[in-house]
Amino acid sequence: MLSDRRLTKARPSFFDGSIEAAIAQYQTAPSADLLIIETHAGADTLIQQLDPLSEACRADTNLILIGTMNDVGLYRALTKAGVREYLPMPLDTHNLLEAVIDVCADPADERQGRLISFIGASGGAGSTTIANNISWCLGKLFDGEVTLVDLDFAFGTVSIDFNLESPENSAQALSQADRLDEQFLARIIGKYNDNLGLLTAPGDCGRPADFDPQAVEEMLKRLRANAAWVATDLPRTWDAGVQRVLGASDEIVVTAVPTLASLRNAKSLTEILNAKRKNDTPVRVVLNHAGEHAKTEISAKDFASTVGSALTVIVPHEPSIFAEAANAGRMVGEAPRAKGVIEPLNTLATLVSGRQGVETRAAPQKSRLLERVLPAAVAKLGARAKA
Repeated sequence: MLSDRRLTKARPSFFDGSIEAAIAQYQTAPSADLLIIETHAGADTLIQQLDPLSEACRADTNLILIGTMNDVGLYRALTKAGVREYLPMPLDTHNLLEAVIDVCADPADERQGRLISFIGASGGAGSTTIANNISWCLGKLFDGEVTLVDLDFAFGTVSIDFNLESPENSAQALSQADRLDEQFLARIIGKYNDNLGLLTAPGDCGRPADFDPQAVEEMLKRLRANAAWVATDLPRTWDAGVQRVLGASDEIVVTAVPTLASLRNAKSLTEILNAKRKNDTPVRVVLNHAGEHAKTEISAKDFASTVGSALTVIVPHEPSIFAEAANAGRMVGEAPRAKGVIEPLNTLATLVSGRQGVETRAAPQKSRLLERVLPAAVAKLGARAKA
């Protein structure tokens, strides 16, 4: 559990013994913010031991108990007595992780949108194109607010692809991450449509391309508080800032092409990242430009076999469709003949969304013209139909 990315800042200590040992420990030393105790005591003994434990601990110490009894009545009694969570044995790591996160989470983090990060396995893999179109698809499919952040300060092309620059770029936003409240964000994010907002990159090779890990974490946290999804288009580098974003991401999408170099890099990325995501969705691998060189490229089957996991989606090589959309500053889903391309993109958007199915905001029901103009006639017709 402690290897999970969300607990990297935890400083755990371990002590042998049950509740009695904890009482003795914290009579002479300050208790931790979170106390997890495994006990084999019976229900009556357990309840009786809570009072002396609470007297020994600080008032703001949270308690998770792990016990042998799976009893609803005991659970209710313990929570009523102030225990934050009771977990029966045998214990599942994921359940314990969820309990710890629920107890320790900042209340402000409960509104955090889902963070989805996109990175290319090789140059020219089309990671930015995938990031752009998935961000558009998320807003279209689920009718929710999406913010796309271009973090490739030197060579980012989100502004070109959408034919739109945000009022302030991502580098400027990063330099004042502590000021990004709701009103400030509304001023600096460019709106592509009602659901999709853009924070574009400066596209300036004259400035440093790396970014401060702490600042980017703060900026993304504030962006996530104001959107259902935040998508980051990452540069193809492996510095501390990129690794910090990937470590904080709910979903990671690696875009590769069917070449040997891209295969090697995709395998390396997935192995490194998945090792740190034992309690998260594994990295999703997209095979892009499939079929461009049908006779010489690595097959999807061999690609997946070498990477060690199934490909999430395969995007066919359709240069005319993508080029036409790019030249018009539009996404492929807005093109009239993009069915073969939009289907895998919609599939990927649904998978990374964290939601099931397609949702729309409820629209007010509109009455028909006849019902507004001739209500009496409509009622009469309805009565005749029933008769």
